[in-house]
Amino acid sequence: MTDSLGCIRVDSLAVDVATIEIVTAGEGVFDKIAAEDVQNGDSVQFVLKKTGSMRGRVYLPEGVDHAWIQVYGTDRLVKTDSEGFYEMDSLPAYDYDLRVVVGDSVVEQVATVDAGEATLANVRTFEPDSVKVLDFESADAQFIIRELGISAAGYMSSTDTSVKTTPEVATVPETREDIAEFFVEAGADRDGNALHWVSSAGRGRWSFYGIWICPEESPCDLSATDSIVFYARGNGVISITLETLGSSNEEGKTLAYDTLNTDGWVRRVIKPANFKPRDDMYGNLGWDVISKAVTTISIASYDETEFWIDDVVFYGVKPSDFIAK
Repeated sequence: MTDSLGCIRVDSLAVDVATIEIVTAGEGVFDKIAAEDVQNGDSVQFVLKKTGSMRGRVYLPEGVDHAWIQVYGTDRLVKTDSEGFYEMDSLPAYDYDLRVVVGDSVVEQVATVDAGEATLANVRTFEPDSVKVLDFESADAQFIIRELGISAAGYMSSTDTSVKTTPEVATVPETREDIAEFFVEAGADRDGNALHWVSSAGRGRWSFYGIWICPEESPCDLSATDSIVFYARGNGVISITLETLGSSNEEGKTLAYDTLNTDGWVRRVIKPANFKPRDDMYGNLGWDVISKAVTTISIASYDETEFWIDDVVFYGVKPSDFIAK
């Protein structure tokens, strides 16, 4: 029997050896206790421990619309959705062996669940050769590489280099704005959201949207990128910029310009050869240097520009290229 404090009093034992285990979904799990260790008249207090959860993605090969994930040591068996995503909750903290059935293949791996934490466990039986880095569909404007569980806050900045304190030194005042206000319905025959803004007028002024895609202590090698594809409409000059930031790296950037002059959405393609060669001005170190150690991506507009941009995809790289090594 139990009392109001969550204790169990043992008045008699019907068996010599047994275990007691109580799981409350979403809240926690009680420790096990062997009946052989409990004497008549003893009372034992059970302390509820937080459970963890597991989520991730199984990369499905063409023609396969789901996978099964079995967690050894439990009765847990879940089916992914058609994109390979899955979730499990109420898992006691433990090192679990996973058995994943994908089509005719069986893959085994280990995943560690910590108390009260969400564990990311992706299974790479097959990896696509492209990654959609930005699609702007998150309501809270903190969305990037969903299949890897990577989430980061974007930021918008405006910069004016036309003001100088002396002939030799330029001031660079910056104004950070809430990125959420720049997310709009894409419209014009595209579904979902897009990013839209109007740059500052006047030569020598620009604004940019930036987001961290890899940690500064472990930048990503994206040098295998074949092309960067995105959809855009509007008028003016924009650029796609990759940067290396952080004290552990050689800081700098590489960028490629694109000129827009269209009312409707147009698919744009930028190749590594389109990025400016190294000139050591304003930190431009060129594609060959920066692509091997990327930490951020930014999209900039210059002078008088209004544009919409959506679905930025890197081809030639795999999702695992974005995982800290």
